Amino acid sequence: MKKLESNILNMALVLTLIAVVAAGLLAWVNNVTTGPIEAINNATIENGIKSVILGDRDIQFTVEAPVEQDGFVFHNVNDMNGNLIGTAVESTDKNGFGGALKVMVGFDPEGVILGYTVLEHSETPGLGAQADGWFRQKSAEVKEQPVAVNVLLGAPEKPGNHNIIGMNPGDDMMIVSKDGGDVDAITASTITSKAFLRAVNAAYKAVFGYTAADAVSGASSQN
Repeated sequence: MKKLESNILNMALVLTLIAVVAAGLLAWVNNVTTGPIEAINNATIENGIKSVILGDRDIQFTVEAPVEQDGFVFHNVNDMNGNLIGTAVESTDKNGFGGALKVMVGFDPEGVILGYTVLEHSETPGLGAQADGWFRQKSAEVKEQPVAVNVLLGAPEKPGNHNIIGMNPGDDMMIVSKDGGDVDAITASTITSKAFLRAVNAAYKAVFGYTAADAVSGASSQN
C-alpha cells in the first residue's frame, strides 16, 4: 500500500478525523452522565428542602413545583391538608471569599428561619463546610466564677451568637456583630460569613420584603 504523503491536506484530514472522533466521544459521555448527575442534583435539592423546613420533625408533606424568579428558586412546602408549612429558598451571593456561595434557607410563614444548608461554594477548603455548621451551633454558656477571680482577671467574656435558627431577618440584625449585627462571624472568615448572611437576607427579602439589615448603611455592600 502506498504510503500517504505528508502534506497539509493529509494532516488536515487526520486532524479532522481526530476532532470528529473526540466530539463523538464527548457527546456519548455527556449523554451517559447527564441522567445520573441530574438525579443526584434533584436528590440534593429534595433532601435540602426536607432538612431546612422539617428538620427532625416527622411530618407528611408535599412540595409545590419550584418557582424561579430574579435569581431565586422558591419551594413551598405544605402539609397534607394543603396548609403552608414553610418556604425553602435557593439564594446565591456572588462575593464569597472564593466566589459564589449558594445556600438554601427554610422560613416558616412568619419568616422565622427553620433551617439552612450550603448547596454550593468556592471557598477555601474547610470554610464552606464550616459555614454549613457554624450558623446552627448554639453559643457556649458563660461559667460563673468567684468574685475575687473577676476582680483579678476580669469577668468572663460573654459568648457571641452565631446560631441563626429561630431568628427572623425581618426583626433581627442578620449581619456580623463587628458591623453592629446579631451574628458572630466564623473565626478568621469574615468575608465568607458576610456572604452567607447576605444570601440569607436576600432570600428572606425575596419572600417577605424589607429586612432589619436594610436599615444599616452598607449592610449589603461588597467588602
